[in-house]
Amino acid sequence: MFIRIFFLFLVSLNFVGCNYTKFKDSSEIDESRFVMPNEKLGELSYGLIAQKVFTPKCASCHGDSGRVRLESYADVLRNLEGIKRSVFQEKTMPKRGPLSTEELAYLWNWLKLGAPENSQSGKPPPEEEPILPTFDSIDKRIFQVTCKDCHNPQDSGKRVPLDKESILNSPLELVIPGNPDESGLTLAVERTDDKRMPPAKEGYSALSDEAIEAIRQWIQNGATD
Repeated sequence: MFIRIFFLFLVSLNFVGCNYTKFKDSSEIDESRFVMPNEKLGELSYGLIAQKVFTPKCASCHGDSGRVRLESYADVLRNLEGIKRSVFQEKTMPKRGPLSTEELAYLWNWLKLGAPENSQSGKPPPEEEPILPTFDSIDKRIFQVTCKDCHNPQDSGKRVPLDKESILNSPLELVIPGNPDESGLTLAVERTDDKRMPPAKEGYSALSDEAIEAIRQWIQNGATD
């Protein structure tokens, strides 16, 4: 009886191990969807992939939230196999919506090249657009990237819509023009307890200093732009 149980135990370990570590090789992926011209392949670098994929689609959860971190090249290198598996095999990431075909193509080809830190062409990635103290910039770079998952008519944050008119007229005083210190929006993103927005308990990282400063400056300027 003992020998039989021990044998079954070994078989189960082998089965689990194989399923956990196996990742589809290129022959199991429809690479025709991800074809890129050689010119673009030569421009692929960590900086470009961070700009195209990691920052807009992953950083809100994989930043300082304490889980798998993707904030730096070293962080990404430590998690390459997990990225491959979860995005291309299991298709479980990003949790809040799949990558576009273009984003998948950038990521797939970069991984296939060996995840280089620098591009083959030596060309640096284009400079990332700064977050300006205007509603349009804040909406595009912050609300649509980090907040829309909850603050939409179908989800948990539906009572706090983040379109410009709703923010300016909110009974919660989300924006008090000229007074960022007492505006609810600023207080929500700057607090450090469990009521911080975006919520840490949902796996979200805190907003960057650049993002918070843009919100502050927009409100300080009167929230008119």
